[in-house]
Amino acid sequence: MRFSRFLPYCVLILCAGKTQAQTGSPNSGDPFQGTWFGSFVMTNPNGKVSYDTAVIVLDRQGGSITGTAGPTIDHQMPMGAVHVDGNSIHFTVDVEGGISFELHGTAEHLEGTAVGGPLKAALDLKPAPGLLPHDRLLQEISDADKQMFDAFGACNVDSYKAFLSTDLEFYHDHVGKQDYASHLEAMRNRCAEGIVLRREVVDGTLLVNAAPGFGAIEVGTHRFYSKQPDGSEHLDATAEFANVWSKASGHWQIVRAISYDHH
Repeated sequence: MRFSRFLPYCVLILCAGKTQAQTGSPNSGDPFQGTWFGSFVMTNPNGKVSYDTAVIVLDRQGGSITGTAGPTIDHQMPMGAVHVDGNSIHFTVDVEGGISFELHGTAEHLEGTAVGGPLKAALDLKPAPGLLPHDRLLQEISDADKQMFDAFGACNVDSYKAFLSTDLEFYHDHVGKQDYASHLEAMRNRCAEGIVLRREVVDGTLLVNAAPGFGAIEVGTHRFYSKQPDGSEHLDATAEFANVWSKASGHWQIVRAISYDHH
């Protein structure tokens, strides 16, 4: 369920408006900095419990904190009357007479309540450094993808591996499963044989979506071309791919990858 469905007579809670404050960086130990994602559990006046998600974006500049809140990163409304007291933050969202939030936190956990009219909800949130508005997420993943495969094509293993988590699991319909070490070894062996590949994403196939609380999911169709010593190249394979990205390290890295339907 979305926030806007919580109250049948139209509490449009946090469901309209553009993101006012956005950040994709880790909160660096500050509970009132960065992007947070988690549960929004509401008890209706009739006692029925409803479940939704909540995203809160906080930006601390010196002694001032601003932010937005909503059910998703792309549906945010600005906070007002922000007040911090120790490890607690209080703010309001100006909708349907006003919704008051009170959250208590550490660097790894925010929890608290939202109250307004008949609305009573409990929030339980964790840091979500890779949760970005869709256009920005698409751009960041597209950029990371291009930089990674530029390094792949240039046989620059050091640059390439910077985009891979050491917890990598890579699944391929021809070679099976590889972990971080075996995947890099396969690249080194390929390059040592003089096999140079250029990869391109087929136009119109790339799709990027958020994986709230974790990172992003990227899927599409790509082609690999084998480059010859004389500068010519020929199509080596076309395949589907799916990548799960995380920004937990501070920059985008692939944690899980699937490459399949090679032909």
